[in-house]
Parts: sequence; C-alpha cells; structure tokens
Amino acid sequence: MNNNMTHLEAVKAIVHFCEKRSEAFSVLLSASQSEVVYCVSNQDVLTVLDKVLSKQLDMDELEMWAQLLDMREDIDTQQVEGVLYALSNPEQMGEITMEKIQQLSNLLEAKS
Repeated sequence: MNNNMTHLEAVKAIVHFCEKRSEAFSVLLSASQSEVVYCVSNQDVLTVLDKVLSKQLDMDELEMWAQLLDMREDIDTQQVEGVLYALSNPEQMGEITMEKIQQLSNLLEAKS
C-alpha cells in the first residue's frame, strides 16, 4: 500500500480508472465517507468510456466502476447519476454494447 496516497488522490484514481487503483482501493477501505471529496464530471465519465471504446476496459469492469462510484458517500455523482445508473444496471437498462457506449460518449461530449 502506498502510504503517501491521500484520500482525494485515491478517489481520483478510482474515478479515472488509473493504474494506481489497487493502491487506491487500500486507501479507500480505511477512508472516511463522511464528506464529499470529489464531484464526478461528464469529462470524468468520458475518460472512462474512451477506455472502454479503446478496449482498455471491458464491460464488466465498467459496470463495477459505475456501481462503486454510485455507492461511495465521498464521491458526488449527481451530475452523472443517470449515466452511472444505466451503466451499473444493465439487467434493467438493457445490455451495454459498444454502440451504446459510443452513444453515451456522444451525449456527454455534447453536454461538455
């Protein structure tokens, strides 16, 4: 575990699905969720969707990522809650395909 990683750095590593996310998970396990330390933006979600479109992430990883962001009390997802809901609930919203990821990406780019 990287003892130098702050709570905010850990949250950002998770939000951006960075290489240091394993270290970030360790930090988040002991981090307080009593206050919001980061607000997820359309650009943050676009960054992760681009990783899916370039096949750096698979659909299962995307779904787990969306679920994690949605459940953390220290991450404000209000701006992107509809997108996260769709990504984290494929059984209710329909299977997530590359075409749907591209459509979401186009919609978020138009809003940015």
